[in-house]
Amino acid sequence: MFFRHVSPRQSLFLKALLLATCLLLFLPVSAQACGGLFAATSQGRVSQDTERLLITIGAQKTTLYEQIRYQGNAHDFAWVLPVATVPTVNTASPALFNQLEMVTAPRFLEPPAKNCNSVDIMKSLFDNGTYGGARAPASSSKVDIYSGGSVGPFTYQVIRSDNAGALTSWLQSHQYAVPANTSTLIQPYVQNHMYFLAMRLRTQGNVTNIAPVQVTFPTVMKQVTIPIHLAAADIQQRMRMEVSILASQRFGSQNYQDVRVHPATITNADPDPVQKYHQIADSAIQQAGGYGIVTEYAQSISSYELGPYLADNSISNPYITRFYTSYTPTLMQRDPTFVARPDLPNLSTMIPLKDVSAAPDCTAVYFRDAACLTVFPIIPGLILITGVIWLWKKRKHS
Repeated sequence: MFFRHVSPRQSLFLKALLLATCLLLFLPVSAQACGGLFAATSQGRVSQDTERLLITIGAQKTTLYEQIRYQGNAHDFAWVLPVATVPTVNTASPALFNQLEMVTAPRFLEPPAKNCNSVDIMKSLFDNGTYGGARAPASSSKVDIYSGGSVGPFTYQVIRSDNAGALTSWLQSHQYAVPANTSTLIQPYVQNHMYFLAMRLRTQGNVTNIAPVQVTFPTVMKQVTIPIHLAAADIQQRMRMEVSILASQRFGSQNYQDVRVHPATITNADPDPVQKYHQIADSAIQQAGGYGIVTEYAQSISSYELGPYLADNSISNPYITRFYTSYTPTLMQRDPTFVARPDLPNLSTMIPLKDVSAAPDCTAVYFRDAACLTVFPIIPGLILITGVIWLWKKRKHS
């Protein structure tokens, strides 16, 4: 999740924009850390209002996929992620998150159009009433380097030190555009003897719509925790987060209240059902004390739906659960945690829109059909009588 922070106390080189993003530290049991995405100048910005994460839990490893959209100079970009073990870093297909949206995003079903078919008796007689309808669509200044390299537009190093100041100095001297207060931000993780994955962009010009980052850990995570405390001071407005977990079973929230978006509150008169949906979801989350979460999708999926875009296809009977939540600065004291919950039901992504359109005036259709039904039986009788008279006269003159 990305948060805007403007600090006039920083130097001109680092001035204006700090965007902190709460990411994932993968441990065998849980995830307990937060990463930072930094843009050093006002020309560098992250154009993303919703943080989207995909976590895949395979037979032997766990992989985090994160989509970053950055516009600006390459030298102004840096990403620092505390991790428990040395990961493998790569980039993923840009199509991954598009495909994820196609599979899991809520879809809104338009109600059947209102017309006079229900009173159109003549139409029902001739087409059997089939009108069609809507379809469901200890400190040392030493900094150790454990790995490094280049993937896609990124260069990276995995480093560790017992001194937060030494780490910050190392990052700055190696062209990582991190702010001066980085030592304070990373101190808790230094005390826990964690590694740091530091990534920056190569220096060739500007970069737009960077390929998603793929970070793989040689551990199987039993629960997913997304820490949010560290970024609270940098939020200027409500931020939204979508977390999708692909595993062999359904996941559920452990410490957030499950909230639902009632379909009847979204109508076909709303100009933007997606915006209305998020407004209702955010309101429900707020009513839950700020610690609510919406399960948007929970279904088994075919391996081919996301498989071509994933680094690990070892998940048997893949099942994906998608969660949505949002945060305000004052309510970021509880890290959302997700655990396996195979007992919970499947959930569809289809949301029918309530029909609030006015019914058409069918008076003319009603009287037309009534007249037709009155006249229609007379015509065959007249024809029959006319025929009988004609035959009678013909016989009489023969």
